[in-house]
Amino acid sequence: MDFARLRLAARSTASGGWTGSAAGLLVALALLGCGAATTAEQEVRAVLGALEDAAERGDVSAFAERVSAAYADPYGHDREKLRAFVAFHVMQSGRGREVIVRVRDVSFTDEARAVVQLAVGFAGARGARGLGGEVYAVDMDLVREADGWRVSFAQWRAAPATDLL
Repeated sequence: MDFARLRLAARSTASGGWTGSAAGLLVALALLGCGAATTAEQEVRAVLGALEDAAERGDVSAFAERVSAAYADPYGHDREKLRAFVAFHVMQSGRGREVIVRVRDVSFTDEARAVVQLAVGFAGARGARGLGGEVYAVDMDLVREADGWRVSFAQWRAAPATDLL
């Protein structure tokens, strides 16, 4: 599923009144493939979409809900330190942020672990520094827990803007 297209369809119809909303709903339902059983990959992609949405809205709590209590990364973050890291960047960026996620690969090492490669772009206000943007290559592991998929590991590095293409 292409969450970027789904979000774009929702945004482009948001101000279209009843007709626009109905058209947006039809597009969203077509993209979701109504009635079809979800696969593990679709579930993982839904979590990635929820993380993107939470980051863009600046909803640190919603973001943290998608992170495993067992989270650890090479930067010394556990779940709470990652939450604080995300909160710091949300406060630093203010309201005018745009988050763009391109899923480059999703693979499964077993039925309960997904390995994901992303290109993630952040753009928007940077406080007194004006407008800015960054792109990161992100490697992420998700684990299937009792109530759904959660991020258990992530590492990131600066990447060229062309990674978003």
